[in-house]
Amino acid sequence: MRLFSRKRRPFLSVIICINNMAREAPRTILSACRPYQQNVSSEDYEVIVVDNGSAVPFTLRNSAGLSPAPRIVSMPDPQPSPVFALNWAARHVAKGTHILFAIDGARIFSDQLIANMLKAHSMCADAFVYTLGCHLGPSVQMVSTTQGYNEAVEDRLIADSGWPSKPSALYDISVFAGSSTNGFWNPIVESNAFSLPRHLLDAIGGYHTGFISPGGGLANLEIFARYVQRPDAKNVCLLSDMTFHQVHGGIATSGKVQFSTFDAEYRSIFQRGYVQPSFEAIYLGPLRPEAAKFARIGLL
Repeated sequence: MRLFSRKRRPFLSVIICINNMAREAPRTILSACRPYQQNVSSEDYEVIVVDNGSAVPFTLRNSAGLSPAPRIVSMPDPQPSPVFALNWAARHVAKGTHILFAIDGARIFSDQLIANMLKAHSMCADAFVYTLGCHLGPSVQMVSTTQGYNEAVEDRLIADSGWPSKPSALYDISVFAGSSTNGFWNPIVESNAFSLPRHLLDAIGGYHTGFISPGGGLANLEIFARYVQRPDAKNVCLLSDMTFHQVHGGIATSGKVQFSTFDAEYRSIFQRGYVQPSFEAIYLGPLRPEAAKFARIGLL
């Protein structure tokens, strides 16, 4: 079933940024494409993977059967921070009237994420659509990696879960990321898969280029706060669709860099500290059974 007619169908550009993610990126890319993505036509969107200066340029060894065929592009002038690669891809590579940003290429998408983002945009012209984030494993990875959780353990966990043949399995083997611990019903601080119309991006801007530190520091939190608190904001939270972070020694999730470092960069840009956003959201459901355990968090 098509969500959109040919004449009026939005075209979503999914931009995924990677850096030295030969293990993690193939899973993320698979999850962004059909047949994993459900209830959507491959004509409705494109998948762009931006390699931001990997030591060994990323190549997708097996893309057979993936649709739309993912486009692997290299950032011409890679920087330690991903913000430049994401902005460049949105301006110079993406064809879509709507843009989805995934700043961390290690995050697997839930299987109806694309369809529901398109549905949200079809219902609300100026929507900022966002998802909540999870970490694979028994606890947030800043903790679990100090208790023996690593890539090998995670590979076994994913394989034993039945994923990708069983997309719902990821919900069973993950917990909310720290940025989403407030749950669906309260304001969160960032989303690792959010989308917006290009005209809104042109008006409000992309990632702030003051964030030059490796990993981007608080860049993803800043852009999220800027959009959800814009005047007359229409924020749509996908009630069951989420992203699932694979462990990879990332700047933030590894715990190697403390918040004080991120805070110092933020203060150097804005001359004030970061403040968690306060905003209201509209919810797009229904709530699927696999996400029920997450929906109960924050209700009391």
